[in-house]
Amino acid sequence: MTAIPRPAFHKGRLSRLGSLVLNSVIGGVLTTFPVTALVVLGWLTRRMGHTARSRFGAAEELPGWVLGPHETGRIVRALGGLGANIRSGVMTLTALLAWTLPFTALWLGAWWAGWENSFNKGYEQAFVGPSVFFLGTFISMLILPALPVMLAHLATEDRLAAAFDLRRLRSVIAQAGWRIPALAALTLLLSLPFFAARGLMTTAPSFAPQIEDMTPDQIADLKGQIALALAAWAFVSLWLLRDLAARIYAGAAPRAAGLKPGLWDGTHAADAAGPARPTSRILTALWYLIAMALAFGLSFQSLASQFLDHAYWRWILHPFLTLPWPG
Repeated sequence: MTAIPRPAFHKGRLSRLGSLVLNSVIGGVLTTFPVTALVVLGWLTRRMGHTARSRFGAAEELPGWVLGPHETGRIVRALGGLGANIRSGVMTLTALLAWTLPFTALWLGAWWAGWENSFNKGYEQAFVGPSVFFLGTFISMLILPALPVMLAHLATEDRLAAAFDLRRLRSVIAQAGWRIPALAALTLLLSLPFFAARGLMTTAPSFAPQIEDMTPDQIADLKGQIALALAAWAFVSLWLLRDLAARIYAGAAPRAAGLKPGLWDGTHAADAAGPARPTSRILTALWYLIAMALAFGLSFQSLASQFLDHAYWRWILHPFLTLPWPG
């Protein structure tokens, strides 16, 4: 048995570590601005597709931030990666808005009808805000557990229509089983810093009274540091969540394709289809109900944080729901 030279092994591991750090720095910086966050969204989607297709047996180059694939023309090589990230970002954002607007728009309307309407003394319509919000929350609980699977399918197939392959998505969710609520729990946990940061400057004087003595420029610098930290957290968290979603999809989709081969014709999962046993509908429903309960936690975080921070766009552009920009 031939031993692998240790220097080559260490070089490979150091190279991967260097790539991880470099991508984290680039992604964290780009996430601080809404326009460049679109590039980040596209890069994350392309990474998801690469992860899933690699597990299906396809050999591909890792997506880059700017450079395109090797063995292409000069222009494509120089800017192909950036162009692909923008294209993928627009496609992903379109799909995410189509999936999330049914409840985020209701949340925004509830905020206006509740908080803003009450502020302007419109008390006779006070019931509108809570009722609309709870309707939006119920819809979000139905949709949020399926969102990572949708993104993984979209990324793997690299076409917008894949985001609405509802029968295929349902079959993947059934095969994924307990992994759906596990991913929902991790999402809820990683979203806590966004919830905490929304009211940080409002509540800070209670535990850090020296903030009241800071000049406007110092406060602006502090807010900038918080925004940069949130951007870095958003990127690293989303990278982890999207990678896990792609791996879950890559494990479940071939089994789903093995059960219903005709349904999966023409997809990458069909090429990797394998044997699978039918899943219990009761067990699938139970796992999804648990994921829905966890999704309620994310909805509650959005509601509670907006009592401390009234930026209306955050109802629509939560970093974990649409654009990876902490706002």
